[in-house]
Amino acid sequence: MSLATVSRVLNYDQTLSVNEATRQKIFETAEAMHYHKSRKTRKSKQKRLAICLWCDQDQEIKETSITIQ
Repeated sequence: MSLATVSRVLNYDQTLSVNEATRQKIFETAEAMHYHKSRKTRKSKQKRLAICLWCDQDQEIKETSITIQ
């Protein structure tokens, strides 16, 4: 079985179709290996927001020249 399948099972991917015996074997093996998810990969309650600001070439040149000075 692939690493991707194991990852998706351990992350409870509802879109993955895996038979119950395989799913059980993955969880048993993870438990035997004392596997725990990294805290970094857990979804944070904080949301992130990215803002993209588009400008034309003249605005970009003007902003760049102001920043350099």
